[in-house]
Amino acid sequence: MDLKWEFTSLMHHEMTHVFQWNGEVKTPAPLVEGIADYTVLKANYFPLGFTKPGSWDRWDEGYVHTALFLQYCDELVLDFVAKLNKMMRKTYDVSFFQNLTGKPVEELWKDYKAKYVNKAFEGIQG
Repeated sequence: MDLKWEFTSLMHHEMTHVFQWNGEVKTPAPLVEGIADYTVLKANYFPLGFTKPGSWDRWDEGYVHTALFLQYCDELVLDFVAKLNKMMRKTYDVSFFQNLTGKPVEELWKDYKAKYVNKAFEGIQG
């Protein structure tokens, strides 16, 4: 175990909470934690192989699961997470996902899951 690496990863996560909005406590905790883990992911301090993208049941399970879904959303809309965070300054509504992407979160989730099911299938075929 590399303690310096682990500590740096943890600090990225915790410092995100200092600077992120939470809709004046209206944002669900799994999304708040997912955004914090998203910054860890973006900083390349995320343990490789910790979880496979698309391998869980809901987008809002929090932490790494939500972080990987947010990374997908960020691929669709430049600076998606930063824009979402800004929208969460005073309140939170799940419609923020549709406001930013043009699709409701449920549809984004289906598209995300399909992307990784197809990738897994391609690996079997390849």
